[in-house]
Amino acid sequence: MRFAPTDEQEQLQEAARGWLSEAPNPSWNRLITEQGWPAIAIDEDCGGFGFGFVELALVSEEIGRVLAPIPLLASAGLAAGAIQTGGSVTQKKSLLGAISQGTRAALAYEGPLTATRCANGWHLNGTALRVIDGANAKFLIIATDQGLFHVTDFQASPTASIDPTRELATCTLDCTVPEDARLPQGDLEKALMRGWVLQAAEAVGAAEACLDMAVAYAKVRTQFGKPIGSFQAIKHKCSDLFLLVESARSATWYAAWALDAEAEDAVLAARTAVSYANDALFKCAADSIQIHGGIGFTWEHRCHEYFRRARADQQLLGHPRAHRAAIAHHLLGAI
Repeated sequence: MRFAPTDEQEQLQEAARGWLSEAPNPSWNRLITEQGWPAIAIDEDCGGFGFGFVELALVSEEIGRVLAPIPLLASAGLAAGAIQTGGSVTQKKSLLGAISQGTRAALAYEGPLTATRCANGWHLNGTALRVIDGANAKFLIIATDQGLFHVTDFQASPTASIDPTRELATCTLDCTVPEDARLPQGDLEKALMRGWVLQAAEAVGAAEACLDMAVAYAKVRTQFGKPIGSFQAIKHKCSDLFLLVESARSATWYAAWALDAEAEDAVLAARTAVSYANDALFKCAADSIQIHGGIGFTWEHRCHEYFRRARADQQLLGHPRAHRAAIAHHLLGAI
């Protein structure tokens, strides 16, 4: 196990950073045509590139750095994760093959969703809230009281969010699906933990961007005839943010490795990474605004975009406090 990327992984991350610097708001079709990122962590026999989750996390870090509105988290993280860990061989080849080729998918789990056996298979009913990229998804993986199902018949309507770079939707279902629409080994937690790691990776990239903006501004903004970066209070604040970013990065890289290695503590590592990284992003975004002073509060500056992403992400896939409570219950619940 290494706590640093290999040369090939570094090259992939650098290529992603360079491409996003030229196209920070790419269309989905251009992303698929030029980069094919949804296929990174999908096995070759399912139409993917056959790399690991670490590579996908490194690309996600660069997506978060520029807040690119790319729904990689929804398709390659949550939906693909559910299929990889719970789908049959046929489902994997069909659904993962579609995702690797650019079909957008989403995971719907938050809301009252029920599955009832019927003559033709299963009747699915309910409303899923805050589905990431749900309005653009061609199919959903939904979590019901009877397990996970693959669904194409649903109604989606966009949901307002404080973070305009991540589209959410409310999805309503009232349909019948055949028996083979059910993922035989479907496990919601295993699907979510892949989303937690990708969300943590995006948070690391965004947090480092906040730090970089704050440091760059502190070098040029003068007060009392000196750059504000020369003042001890600003130095200490930037040092603290740097420590947060690097600690969040270490936790996220380990969690990504744990998923690839199927380590026993993979779930704990994923919860640790997402809780720490999301809190780190919130702190970095808030302090970056403070270091920027008056300009940091304006709509013209990007500081507010990172702050809005930080606040939204804290609620999206579980609040950091909820993740820490789950970790504590796992470690101390028997005491």
